[in-house]
Amino acid sequence: HFDCLEAFHNLGLLFGFWTLIGLSFARQFYASSASAGSPVSWPQALKHSLADWYLFALLSLPAMWLAQRFVFARSNWLVPAALHLSAGALFSMSWTVLRVAVARWQSSADTEAAPLAGAFQTLFAKTFQLNFLIYWVIVSIAHAFDYYRKFHEGELSALELEKRLTQAKLQALQMQLNPHFLFNTLHAISALMRKDVEAADRMIARLSELLRYTLESTDAHEVPLQQELAFLERYLEI
Repeated sequence: HFDCLEAFHNLGLLFGFWTLIGLSFARQFYASSASAGSPVSWPQALKHSLADWYLFALLSLPAMWLAQRFVFARSNWLVPAALHLSAGALFSMSWTVLRVAVARWQSSADTEAAPLAGAFQTLFAKTFQLNFLIYWVIVSIAHAFDYYRKFHEGELSALELEKRLTQAKLQALQMQLNPHFLFNTLHAISALMRKDVEAADRMIARLSELLRYTLESTDAHEVPLQQELAFLERYLEI
């Protein structure tokens, strides 16, 4: 359910992105037509531009899928490069075919329509380089988002590992310092303070040494036998 919501959210962002580009080019087309002396209405400019860029939006879906599946790497870049070069040419050709079909559908009321083959050749020659460039822009953006996602996941993994390491240190500290032993020691010190102050003072010193050793050796995976025996000696002395 969460994946479906995220997919719809991403599609909505993608639709909004291409809509903004289409509106921007519609405004530019409207203004340039008026300045050239052959003005078009705003609905006509909007219909023409949105038809262009919504086709790019449609074709960007397989382009982004290819970009995520075939990623450039230092050890392997020839295969992705060859595949994306071929995919870019196919992207441009597909856009031209769809744009000619949409233009024919938009002008279906006109009695005189240019032949499909001629319209395709003319439009393909005019827009191939731009469409090819747009494909590579889509691939670059998809790669950038993929790298950012991996970097963010790496940061989250590092934080999770740090959290687990901290929890492991605390668990190790708890295992080394049994709460019952600590409470019994403090209770014994409290009792000795009324009977033998020197003994209570020695017990406080031994407990302090024990705590210091425990805190200092938390990160150590191995300790010398002599150090471990010294720890046990303090423990037994207490």
